[in-house]
Amino acid sequence: MFPDVNTQDWKAVEREVEGIFRRLFTDGDFAPVHQTFADIEQLFAGHYPGYQSCDMRYHDSEHTLQATVAMVRLLDGMEQAPDGMPLTPPGFTLGMHAVLMHDAGYLKLRGDIEGTGAKYTMTHVNRSAEFANRYLRSRGCPARDRAAVEHMIHSTGFFVDTGKIPFHSEPERMLAYALGTADLMGQMAAPNYLNELDNLFEEFQECVQRQGPAAGVLATYRSAEDMRAKTPQFFRGHVMRMLTVQWGGVYRFLERPLGSGKNPYLEAIAENIRKVDPSFRL
Repeated sequence: MFPDVNTQDWKAVEREVEGIFRRLFTDGDFAPVHQTFADIEQLFAGHYPGYQSCDMRYHDSEHTLQATVAMVRLLDGMEQAPDGMPLTPPGFTLGMHAVLMHDAGYLKLRGDIEGTGAKYTMTHVNRSAEFANRYLRSRGCPARDRAAVEHMIHSTGFFVDTGKIPFHSEPERMLAYALGTADLMGQMAAPNYLNELDNLFEEFQECVQRQGPAAGVLATYRSAEDMRAKTPQFFRGHVMRMLTVQWGGVYRFLERPLGSGKNPYLEAIAENIRKVDPSFRL
């Protein structure tokens, strides 16, 4: 079982990430990851040049930190598993850049005064990738690294076909799979996930009101309670397809002990779903 980490506390999450980094890479340079933590915390708080503070109630900073904790634990498992992938400090760093900025596209510019960032629900992945490219370019990151982070962020799309993303290498692909997996499992495993669907439904509603038919599947939910009732179906269908097909089954690297079949994240998700459907089994 994993120890609890306060995903409302940027410093607590950074300590978790740094602890794993330093265990994996004794002589690695954590400074680039530290800088991204500092800057993206400022972005969400409204202290980053040109941007307002995050006004999302579901896709807020805690969601990003939930994904970050899941991502670093998955990478830890990936590094150690016999069927995993050896990581390098630069690869680990790019993965952390990607997870910390994967939802930056919900943030509004200073002059954007209409509605909340929920209006960007259908475009936030592209906006996040564009933000990450600009940010990393400002820090002198080479084009290939910036493209890798963009590819990782694009892998988090709700209906993404990762087979169409032009990954440059197998490590880049595996990091992208890890990010998509961590993004989805981090939120669904949170103890307050079902209650948070009230906030997610509000985000969907704003998007539907602004986008109309273009909002697609978001318009199929009638209420937050409807979303909760459909959670078992959502998991068995969409979530498992994404985890196994689009993201290569890397969720297995969250098992502890590795190879045991005991996955604390899957078990936490199942516990949440049983509050809706007591008969649910993985």
